Amino acid sequence: MIGSMRYLLGDYTTEGGPGLVVAGPDGLGTPAAVVNPSWVSVTDSAVYSLTETEPGYAASWRLGPDFTLDRNGASRPTGGDNPCHAAVDPSGRWFLAANYGSAGGGSVAVFPIEADGSLGESTVVHKLVGSGPDAERQAGPHAHQVVCHGGFVLVVDLGSDRIWSFRLTEAGLLDPVASTELEPGFGPRHLAFIDDRAVLAGELANAVAVGTFDAGLGTFSFGPSIPLPDTDTADLAALPDIGLPEDAPRPYPAAVVPDPRLGLVYVTIRGTDQVAVIDPAAPALIRSVPVGASWPRDAVLGDDGTLLVACQHGGVVMRVDPNGAEAPVRVWECGGVSSVAPLT
Repeated sequence: MIGSMRYLLGDYTTEGGPGLVVAGPDGLGTPAAVVNPSWVSVTDSAVYSLTETEPGYAASWRLGPDFTLDRNGASRPTGGDNPCHAAVDPSGRWFLAANYGSAGGGSVAVFPIEADGSLGESTVVHKLVGSGPDAERQAGPHAHQVVCHGGFVLVVDLGSDRIWSFRLTEAGLLDPVASTELEPGFGPRHLAFIDDRAVLAGELANAVAVGTFDAGLGTFSFGPSIPLPDTDTADLAALPDIGLPEDAPRPYPAAVVPDPRLGLVYVTIRGTDQVAVIDPAAPALIRSVPVGASWPRDAVLGDDGTLLVACQHGGVVMRVDPNGAEAPVRVWECGGVSSVAPLT
């Protein structure tokens, strides 16, 4: 899967990570000194990182011919705490960051992307509202992902059990359009689209929901949630290939990775350290395979159909066969690794 490809890795320096770093067939390159670059995004003109701190920051970087990373312009405050996910809109003009937040709640910030790929000052920081039934995790809104799809900016809010829909204006402002209420306590984390379906991972419910998106209204319609493997569920015996220990910790779904070639979706599960394979057309859980390291947080699909999985607590990126036919393979050692993105 690796071949000559190179990938940008994000990590937590507070967990022993090197900082922002390029990984390839010859290992890790020289890291760029930045605190907790837990999420990375890649475009043709620049790469971007989020500094997950209180307060948070976003930064642009130039990728040199020898795969070194040089800061591109000023680092920008995200207007909130603990930014955890970002996206570039289809026009390439705007960078959007989801602030998970702390006691002050979550928000989403918009930044102009300058001609050289650097970030301008934020045009808006839109604060979310609401809460959920989990007193510990849902006392307030927590933006966990921002997605640009069908002319909308979609913000997945773990704290309020909602997906918020906005229109991004020419001035870089966010006009609220609609919101989709989810099952109370679902705790949505990440969303992905495949064919005409949307697949949403519920971090708190340890489940996925499959549904459709109304491109006119900006709203979703989801069917009943599909439970993911859990050692506490009675039907675990129906999935003998999982092989979970009896004392496995509580599972927390994380990344949602579509595989358009097979029409499947892969969901990483922290705690039980697996990848769940979902057939959204059924919809159903097909199987689950071990990743071979602790706390699989992010993943990316390779050309050969295997996954590169960033295992944060294991401090390693693993190559995982979602068919389960091959054992997981350690690819790169990287402390606190939390994000992986292919370089174009």
